[in-house]
Order: sequence, then C-alpha cells, then structure tokens
Amino acid sequence: MATITNLTSGIEIDFKGAVTYIKHGNVKLLKRGNNINVYDDSDDDGNQRGQVYISIPFSEVTSPSEANIDALYTTVRGYIDVSSGGGADTNAVHVNAANEITAITEKTTIANIDEFIIEDSGASFVKKSVKRKAIIDPISSTTVSTATLTIDTDVSDFATITAQAEGLTIAAPTGSPVEGQKLIIRLKDDGSARGITFNAIFRALGVTLPTTTVVSKITYLGLVYNSTDTKWDVVATKTEA
Repeated sequence: MATITNLTSGIEIDFKGAVTYIKHGNVKLLKRGNNINVYDDSDDDGNQRGQVYISIPFSEVTSPSEANIDALYTTVRGYIDVSSGGGADTNAVHVNAANEITAITEKTTIANIDEFIIEDSGASFVKKSVKRKAIIDPISSTTVSTATLTIDTDVSDFATITAQAEGLTIAAPTGSPVEGQKLIIRLKDDGSARGITFNAIFRALGVTLPTTTVVSKITYLGLVYNSTDTKWDVVATKTEA
C-alpha cells in the first residue's frame, strides 16, 4: 500500500514500507496508464536523477483517496505545482479560500495576554502579533491647546486637551464613524476659563453641553454615534469637583 503526503516543504511517499522524501522543487511527476511515477529530479549536488523513480499503481494508493488515476494525478500535481498551490502548507489560511477561519477551534473566553495577528500598515503591512489588551485599549490623541478640535474618528476614540489657552470650537469629527461608535473627549484649560462651541453634529441627550471650561478642572464628554440621524449624541458630561 502507498501514501503520498504533502508536507510544508516537500512530499513524503510511503510505498510498501519504504519512505521517501522529496522537496517540492525537485519533484517530477508522470502518469503512465494506471500508475503514477514520482521521482527526484536532482541529488544534493544538483545532478539529474531522471531515471530513478517510484512507480505506484493507483490501486495501491490509500491516501490521498481519489476516484481514479486522473484525480490522483491532479491532487499530487497540486502538491508540487506552484500554479496549483504546490508546496503550500495545507494548514495555512488563504486570502481566497472560504470557511478556513470558521473551521478553527473557537476560544470562548479571551484573556488579555491572548495574541492576534495583524498586518502593520506602518511597516509595509508585514505581519505582527498584538495582545488583546492592545486591541481594546482606547486609541488616544492629545493636544495641548487648539482653536479648533477636529477628531479623526478612524484613528482616535479618546481625545484630550491638556491646557486650553483660547476659546475652543469642537468641530464635526472626520472619518467614517459607524452606528454605536463611542468617543470620549477630555478637556482642561490652562488656568483660565475658556469658551466652548460645538458643531451642530453634536446633540445633547439628557445633558447640557458645557459652554466654558471650569478653571483648572477636568471635564469629560461621552458620545455615541447615531448613524440614523447622522449625529454624535452627547450622553454624558462630568466635571471634576
């Protein structure tokens, strides 16, 4: 009996108890009648070895299990042919294959030290790992003082002004916010009360929007995006006692 197994960098042939390993790049494959012939096209010195091959009858192959010699040839060809995905790790996740993620065992309780794979946009999209804590941590932006605060909600969900030194206009946030997206704004002046003006996209719900800072005190604003009304609903305001 025979098995032909696709490994990460080559194929392994177990035929009648004799095991042969051939790197993907060295494998040559032929179909002769109901036999599949596999041989190593080079030795360690790069010399041709075309005459040395393993001839395996289709009826002897138990894995991969295929309906006929043509299907067997196609499957093994796929192991070694780059154009057919040859040499690929069969356990890899591919960009063009469905239902690979859903087949992975799910972890129902996520810990802060669990890690996820990302492609880093700041490093030519190379893959890196990040801990769950880093993913759920607020992405913050800090400004000392500005006449107009314009928050990019695609890259920030926590905006801070540390020492506002002039009247402040909180402009309509940029980006593409989604239904229910959260935003927090933290304000503090430089020791003098500063006026605050809000763009019309901000709507107070059950609270009163502050019109000035409170001298040397921190004020928090809690907002939720309402995509139905295209509004940032201000649902909480709190100022340091």
